[in-house]
Amino acid sequence: MSRVLITGGAGFLGQRLARRLIASGELTDSQGRRSRIESICLADIAPAALPASGALRVESRQGDLSDAAFVAALAGEGFDSIFHLASFLTLQAEQDPARAYAVNVESLRRLIDAAANRPKVVFTSSIAIFGGTLPEEVGDDLNPVPTTTYGVHKAINELLIADYSRHGRIDGRSLRLPIVLIRPGAPQPAVSDRVAAIAREPMNGADIASPLPADMPIPVVSVGRVVEGLVRLHEAPADRLPPKRALNLPALTVTGAEMQAAVARMGGTGRITFDPDRAMSDIVAGWPRRFVSSLASALGIAPDDSFDAIIADYLANGG
Repeated sequence: MSRVLITGGAGFLGQRLARRLIASGELTDSQGRRSRIESICLADIAPAALPASGALRVESRQGDLSDAAFVAALAGEGFDSIFHLASFLTLQAEQDPARAYAVNVESLRRLIDAAANRPKVVFTSSIAIFGGTLPEEVGDDLNPVPTTTYGVHKAINELLIADYSRHGRIDGRSLRLPIVLIRPGAPQPAVSDRVAAIAREPMNGADIASPLPADMPIPVVSVGRVVEGLVRLHEAPADRLPPKRALNLPALTVTGAEMQAAVARMGGTGRITFDPDRAMSDIVAGWPRRFVSSLASALGIAPDDSFDAIIADYLANGG
C-alpha cells in the first residue's frame, strides 16, 4: 500500500489531483510495483477540503512550507509518492524573492533530504523557465533562460530533482506546465488567473477587459489535462525519461480573439474587450508561444483539442 502527499493540496489543481487519485485507487511505486493507495495527505497553508474517498483515507496538514519544522514533520510521515504543486507564483515572487525562495526551493530540498524511503517525486515546473530570444516552437531540450524569479526557482528545482534522482535518493520527474486554465472562484492576482479570467468571467455572465492583446498567442492547458499528465508522468518507467527527468506538457496555443469566439460558442454571456496591461503582456510575451514535447506525447501526455474543450472541463468541474 502507498501513502501520497500533495503539497498545495487546498488549491484547485491539488483538489482535482486528489479526486483523480481517489478514482484510480492505485499507483506504481519507485520499484515498479503496482500498489493500492492507502492514504492521501493534502498539505497547504490554507485548510484543504477533503474529497469523498470511501475506504481510502484523506487527511489535511495545514502549515507554511517555509517553516522547516512543518516540512520536517511532513517528510517524517514516510510518503511513497509526493506531488509537489505548492509555490509562490510569478507576481508574488517578484515582490518577495526571499520568501518565494523559502517556499519554492527550500521546501522541496528539505522534503527530499528528510525522505528515507526513495519516494517518487513529481514536481510541477513551468513554462517560465524559458525566456530570452525563443524559437517559434519550444521543445524539452531548449536551454532554460528564465527572466522571472519564479522561473529561476523552477529551473533550480528541476536540477535538484535530476541530481537527487542520480544519487538514488528519490525517483523524481518534472512536468513543465503552460498557463493552466480555468481556476474557479474569485479573481486572483496571479498571471495565470488573469488569463483564466478572460474566459471565466464572461462564462459567469460578467464583462471583462483582457489584459493581453487580442492577437497575442498564449500557450494554455486545462486542469484536466494537467492532472492526467501528472499521473502519467508518475507512472512512466524511469528508463523512458530524459537525463534531466523534465518534460514539457504540450500546450494548445490560442489568441485572445480565439478565446473570445470560444466563449461565445460555449454560451458565455459576458462581453470581452481588450485593454492590454504592459507589464503583464511583457511577461507572457517572454514565454514560449508553441510548447511541445515528443517524449511527453509518447507517454500519452497531450494538449487539449480546442479552447472549447478547456471551457467544457471548467464547466464540468465546478465552473
